Amino acid sequence: MYHTDMENSGKTIGRAGDCDLVLEDDSISRRHARIEVTPEGYLCVQDARSSNGTFLHRNGRWIRTRKVILGTQDRIRFGEFEVPLSQLVELFGNHSIRLREGYSVRGKPLFFDTNLADLPKPKIVLENPRRNPLTGDIEENK
Repeated sequence: MYHTDMENSGKTIGRAGDCDLVLEDDSISRRHARIEVTPEGYLCVQDARSSNGTFLHRNGRWIRTRKVILGTQDRIRFGEFEVPLSQLVELFGNHSIRLREGYSVRGKPLFFDTNLADLPKPKIVLENPRRNPLTGDIEENK
């Protein structure tokens, strides 16, 4: 009998009937992505060079990703098909799954139909006060 450790046995996501999670959508590749549990117990999704990509929604932005460890507030989309994190966790049955907290976005955010010049300019939150070189008094910014 052949036995694999749960951490090392990944699950497949795709349109093919033998995938662990079958998504019947034209934007899904036959073998779209692989999901596994890291040795630390975290859920990791890796795109399988799919045609329409795997996307992570984190901190209000969709980012195309190749491989990512999922966080509690993340959303994941395969092609145009969004899958709830709970459905991905269910693939591993009774195995204990952990989701990370407090991620920041890495990578290039996707902007659709947006001119970068139209985006709001960042505000300066803190700056050193300017002092008058003769009096040493702090000058107000105008």
